[in-house]
Amino acid sequence: MKKILSAVITVVMICTMCTANTFAAESWREAFVTRLMKIMSSDPSYNEVVLTDLDRNGIPEAFVMRDGLDGGISAGFTMNGNTISNIEVPGNIIGRCLTDITVYDKEGRYIFVGREVPRYSSVINYYKLMFDGQTLSTERILKEYVSAYPTIPYVDMYGNDFLTNGYPNRTKIKNFVDGYEGINTLTATNSNARLLVDGEDVEVSGYTVNDSNYYKIRDIAMVLRTSAARFDVAWDESLSAITISKGVKYTIVGGELSEDKGAALNVEQNSAPVYVDGEEKEVLSYNINGNTYFKIRDIGDMVGFAVDWDGDAQAVIIRTE
Repeated sequence: MKKILSAVITVVMICTMCTANTFAAESWREAFVTRLMKIMSSDPSYNEVVLTDLDRNGIPEAFVMRDGLDGGISAGFTMNGNTISNIEVPGNIIGRCLTDITVYDKEGRYIFVGREVPRYSSVINYYKLMFDGQTLSTERILKEYVSAYPTIPYVDMYGNDFLTNGYPNRTKIKNFVDGYEGINTLTATNSNARLLVDGEDVEVSGYTVNDSNYYKIRDIAMVLRTSAARFDVAWDESLSAITISKGVKYTIVGGELSEDKGAALNVEQNSAPVYVDGEEKEVLSYNINGNTYFKIRDIGDMVGFAVDWDGDAQAVIIRTE
């Protein structure tokens, strides 16, 4: 009887965990509807909404604008975990530029550019849009700044029909939010590439993102620990940054080279800065299932080892000498 009861409890716990995980993944929709109802109930002139996934983590950011005002964004919010959090928004752009976003691919780094057409001018303004999880910041740019780069498919959503007799209509708002399909999320697949270091096969799990191989930087530091290209990796709390020290033997912290062949359930662009010997580097990395992954060529450029690709062998070749 005790064994049966234990089994029942285990099944209930598993079901509860699955339900909780499903709720966590989808709860942003209901929370967004509630927040938009609250904003529009306080002032029905706040009735233009944009949903756009600037950090490409699958959960959009919502920006609210006032109907007919030739000005900035009235409010912004997103969801972190199970909590709605406000977004600090700039006052130097017309909110409508968020309804016309083009995403450019600069060697694997995405540049979000909003296009703004002022009401009383024929000059088109372009803004580089940057979101760090708390603040939307902008930089005025010329179109030539990005025109040489290829674009990637990207869709945001805009709506302004949310009122009935001057009051927010929950059904209309819900239909709008539910229409967002999260089509702009990043995807990662398990990398099947071999990894050779100075001619020797090494077992390192990685992911393929946008046709490039990404690995945990601590795993690469581990396999190069006794090589001429050795380097150490640490986390600097004061800078909230990853720090790399070239020429220093890697300090083992545990968990290196653990096999990670599970599905990439959560992929988002990492915003933490990287410092190499005290100098900040602009490098693209991704958080995949809670770990930070770097493109192997970027690690090589930062640390000082050569990287080649052998298409016939489907192998990444690292040369440290």
